Amino acid sequence: MRNKATRFILLLLITLLGNAAHAQRAYDLAEVLKRGQIRFAFYNEFPPYSDDGKGIDVELAQALAGKLGVRMSPIWFDADENMEDDLRNMVWKGHILGIGPADAMMHVPVDAAYMAKVDKVKFFAPYYRERFGMARNVERIPAGDSMEPFVKEKIGVEGGSLPDTVLLSADAGRYRANIIHFMTAEEAIAALKSGQVAAVMAQQGELEAGLLGNKAFAVGPPPLPLLNIRQWALGVGVKAEHEDLAKALQKAMNELVAEGKVSGIFAKYGVQYRAP
Repeated sequence: MRNKATRFILLLLITLLGNAAHAQRAYDLAEVLKRGQIRFAFYNEFPPYSDDGKGIDVELAQALAGKLGVRMSPIWFDADENMEDDLRNMVWKGHILGIGPADAMMHVPVDAAYMAKVDKVKFFAPYYRERFGMARNVERIPAGDSMEPFVKEKIGVEGGSLPDTVLLSADAGRYRANIIHFMTAEEAIAALKSGQVAAVMAQQGELEAGLLGNKAFAVGPPPLPLLNIRQWALGVGVKAEHEDLAKALQKAMNELVAEGKVSGIFAKYGVQYRAP
C-alpha cells in the first residue's frame, strides 16, 4: 500500500509540474495584436463583476479589446488565499495547474502602497471606486445611522471579510450574537431578501446590484467609521514589463470613460458609478 501511495504522489507531482511547464505566457501589445486576441482573467462567482460568463468587468474587458481591434478571450479562476496569489497565478507567472497567466486581469487594486509592494505587476487604468456599504430592510430598520438595532436584529456578512472583522469587535463585541456568517456576499443578500437577516454589510457594488432598486431595501454607508472611510480604486493589471500593452489599455480606458461607456455598463447592472 505504501509503495502504491508513493507512486501515486510521484505521478501527481509529475503531472502538476508538467502542467506548470506548459502554462501560457502573458503577452505584450505586439503579440496581442499579432494574435488578434487578448486574454483577460476574471474571478469566478463574483457578481455583478464577473459571474456565469457575464458581468461589469467582462463587458469592460470586451470594450477594451474592441478598442484594440482584437477579440477578448476570458480566463476564469477561483480566488486564492490573497490578492498576491491571484496576481501571481493570473498575471506574471501562471498557476501550478497550468491555468494562466492572462495578458491582463480586471478588478485589481490601484493603490500606491500596494503597487510598490507588488513590483511584478503594473497597475493602471482605474475605472471605479469601491467602498463598503450596508443594505437594510427599511421596515425593520428605518434609519441606517446607528448600530443599536443589531442588539436585537440579525445582520449578515461574508465570513472572513473586513466587515466581519470590524463587526465582531465593534463596541466590545456587543453585536456578536446577532452576526450571521455566509460564504459569499451573494448568499448574505439572498438571506436579506428572505428575511433571515435585517441587514447586510458588504462591498457596496455587490449590494446595489444584488438588490437592484428593490424599494423594500436601502443601501448606504455603514454606521462604523472604520468601514465608512475605507475606499479603493479598481483597475487593470498586466505583467510589469508589458508597458506597451499597459499604455494601449490605459488609452482605451480613457476613451471609454470619456464616451460614457464605463458608467453605462455600471448602470446596466444597477451599480452607482463612482469615479476613482
